[in-house]
Amino acid sequence: MALRKRPRTFRIVSGVLALLLLAAGVGGVAWRLREAREGPEGESLTAFAREHRFSRTLPLAVMREKLERGGEASREIIAGPAQEDYANRAFPNSYIDYAQARGALAAYQSVDRRTLQAAASATLDARDARTRGVSWKEIGPFTPVVPAEVTYTGRATTDSGRVTALALAPGCAEQSCTLLVGAAGGGVWRSDNALAAKPAWQPSSTGLASNAIGSIEFDPTDASGKTIYLGTGEPNGSSDSEAGVGLYKSTDGGNSWALVPSSVAVSKDRSIASIVIDPANPSHIYIGTAVARHGSSSVNGGRFTPPNAPQIGVYESTDGGASFTLTFSQESDVVDPGSANGNDFFRGGISKIALDPADASTVYVTVFDYGIWRRSPALDGDAAFHQVFAPIAPNGIGERVEIAVTSKDSKTRIYAGIGSDEVFDDSERLVAAATFWRIDDAGKPAADLLASQDGPGGWENLSSAESGTPGYGSFDFCGGQCSYDMPVASPPGRPDDVWIGGQMQYGEIFTTNPPSNGRAVQRSTNAGVSFTDMTNDTQSPPLGMHPDQHAIVFVPVNPDIAFVGSDGGVVRTSGTYVDRSSDCDSRGLAGADLINCKGWLAAIPERIFSLNDGLRTLQFQSVSVNQRNAGGDVMGGTQDNGTWAYSGSPTWFESVGGDGGQSGVDIDHPNTRMHTYYGPSPDVNFHGTDVNSWLWTGDPLYLSGEASSFYVPLINDPKVGDTWFIGLQHVWRTKDSGGDKATLEAHCNELTGDFTVICGDWEPIGQDLSGADFGADKGGSAPAGNYIVANERARADKGTLWAATRRGRLFISKNADGPTASVTFTRIDTAAQPQRFVSGIVVDRENPNHAWVSFSGYDAYTPTTPGHVFEVTYNPASGTASWKNLSYDLGDQPITDVARDHTTGDLYASADFGVLRLPAGGSSWNTAAPGLPPVAVYGLTTSPQSRVLYAATHGRGAWRLRLADM
Repeated sequence: MALRKRPRTFRIVSGVLALLLLAAGVGGVAWRLREAREGPEGESLTAFAREHRFSRTLPLAVMREKLERGGEASREIIAGPAQEDYANRAFPNSYIDYAQARGALAAYQSVDRRTLQAAASATLDARDARTRGVSWKEIGPFTPVVPAEVTYTGRATTDSGRVTALALAPGCAEQSCTLLVGAAGGGVWRSDNALAAKPAWQPSSTGLASNAIGSIEFDPTDASGKTIYLGTGEPNGSSDSEAGVGLYKSTDGGNSWALVPSSVAVSKDRSIASIVIDPANPSHIYIGTAVARHGSSSVNGGRFTPPNAPQIGVYESTDGGASFTLTFSQESDVVDPGSANGNDFFRGGISKIALDPADASTVYVTVFDYGIWRRSPALDGDAAFHQVFAPIAPNGIGERVEIAVTSKDSKTRIYAGIGSDEVFDDSERLVAAATFWRIDDAGKPAADLLASQDGPGGWENLSSAESGTPGYGSFDFCGGQCSYDMPVASPPGRPDDVWIGGQMQYGEIFTTNPPSNGRAVQRSTNAGVSFTDMTNDTQSPPLGMHPDQHAIVFVPVNPDIAFVGSDGGVVRTSGTYVDRSSDCDSRGLAGADLINCKGWLAAIPERIFSLNDGLRTLQFQSVSVNQRNAGGDVMGGTQDNGTWAYSGSPTWFESVGGDGGQSGVDIDHPNTRMHTYYGPSPDVNFHGTDVNSWLWTGDPLYLSGEASSFYVPLINDPKVGDTWFIGLQHVWRTKDSGGDKATLEAHCNELTGDFTVICGDWEPIGQDLSGADFGADKGGSAPAGNYIVANERARADKGTLWAATRRGRLFISKNADGPTASVTFTRIDTAAQPQRFVSGIVVDRENPNHAWVSFSGYDAYTPTTPGHVFEVTYNPASGTASWKNLSYDLGDQPITDVARDHTTGDLYASADFGVLRLPAGGSSWNTAAPGLPPVAVYGLTTSPQSRVLYAATHGRGAWRLRLADM
């Protein structure tokens, strides 16, 4: 029998990967699966799409992102939206150095200090927010409602952003229970009544210089729960797992944090995946570091680690953090052999540190690709680390190991999840994958434990590839993305109980005869021999857990109650479990499927409670407004959690699932809306934000084969109704909002369509802006990596359109409203402007030939062509443009977007730490207004009529600022 691994870039499990949009919202939308099969090795995603019609929910964009974020290796340089953002900032370098990241923060802080000093001396312009008492207002989502139609179960719920760490205070009890939540990009949040029906949340990030959180640990020697350690940097093996800036400590229960200075040297450019404090000595601290990608915004990691990053491994302090020493390391930076510069690949490092409950001097460590190691002077006779469990696939890439160490009958028991690759035979049967192991007596010499991996009386593989057997529940439990999500946890005092988590077994729920509820989280009460499905509760319809699980903790006084953190926030189980195996009888199952179902549903949660109301960590990509009601009609796409709609109240709702990119509102017909998922994947809705009315229009874009950004630039024409533009290698245009309305509604509805026609009528206009037609410089020799990243139509006429590419080209067209074949573009940048990512364009409302352009990246990487914000004036007679650098005292910090108040002439720029303002005619930047937390702002949107500026933050929701009058 021939065995093989699925091609990493194109793996699709059980024909359901098209439904992996479930990573957004509580499983996104219950979209119908049409057809999905594995793409052949080497076949492009677009070519594959032509042959196999995927679910139009987010067919290939989701596949690309999920494979990347789930840890699937790819040889592509750009391999996910966050990796793309990282590469954009780093270019022309392949990495962002720690000095540049910290320098950008210092630059922003310098502007802020200057603003405060000017306000104190009353020297600011009278329009400045600090002099007129105006501040940013958070508009939410405060209660992020996911309607029933947008969930896979059919029950409404709430979502928040990705959770990476959970920690319960030692005194957690029913009346007072403190829970700390670490978010991927939203910092730390705290609830002091986490067991309440509706916990109250408050941000708890004061003093932190990074919003990327990897680990949180209460000091076990402080019964008050006031001493806490926090590791920055996310270790989840994804391309947007941002590196951190060190270890932090709180002595007031998380109200404020202070950097442990000595930790910076050993953890900068890395993530801190695990923290352990010796229960007998609070000065004895362990931290485990892992590979991460350094960028300075909330979620913009990258594949490349800077040179001279500290060695990943276990660092130990015996003086309360005054110094750290590397005590254990394995070389687990995985080098991509296809990379010209040999930078490290997706993952590597320490995933878990645990102390033996019987002997705190015995330390267990799990290492990507290197199994489990232990230091135990008592058991091994020395202070060295010895391997006690070898990797299943020693030549694999990213075999993650997670353990739970407990005690049973005075013996140390270890549960181990091994995140191995999925291997299929020629008949597409899964024969090797993640497995779950247990050893009941780890109190033996390391050599004996290692030898017992293949023999009796030691490590026992509890998993089985044979469907219908008890061990089938833990086989492949984390799916194909174990390096991203595979928590293993055992409740204190319950050694026979163990919980495991992963992505979601999509093939078991999106099928005619579902044998499970999805098994995103599973629970065993017989020491891992068999598991039951925790994903749905007993309500009708049930409330379900979100896919992609990362953290599980248990209430000390009632270990049956679990808090679970995922890509969609936090949920809590009620602590009561009910036999619903009788539900299997009506699912049309037989044989092994029926046996599995009855076992998995034998004890499911009576209730699951979503705790995301008030947990405001959604990661917005951008926001758009209805210009007729800009104060009360807003849309915005969020990473992993769909596109949201706001109607002026604190409550938003997820209008459409999937991963949210750009959005817009038609200028003439405000009930006509568009949004995108990842890639060139637009939907149109002719009924406002009605969740049942989104229509797929992206076929021409996908079938074009053109390169594109993961979040393509989408705009509606500001003067001509039903006209929209999207940037790939060409600018693409539709003049009827994506296609004939009757045809789209008959065939292309995301929920009910039959997709028997080509959905959408987008057409390319003008030239290919990415390639050699406009020269070989600034990416023209490699057009596949030089697609359009910004486009903007002028409001002063009907024909002027500005566009820019990823490598710094800037174009203008004066007849973008003309017949397709007649549209032309003129390139107006020169070698004097930065060869860096163009992050924003805003066009003068009165003069269509006048615009402002922002650049991401660092001057340090293009020292001969510095600048982050420019004023550009085009001369139609000469076909050239004049450029004026407006960067002034911004410092060297990437600018993510630019906006202009056309009434006052003030210019606004967003950055990794907030929003800046350049007064009209001024030459000194200041912070736009007080009140905005230090968070990456990915997009700015203005409404001249309503006099408001919106900021789309990547981890703290959406914010609004009232603009001053003249």
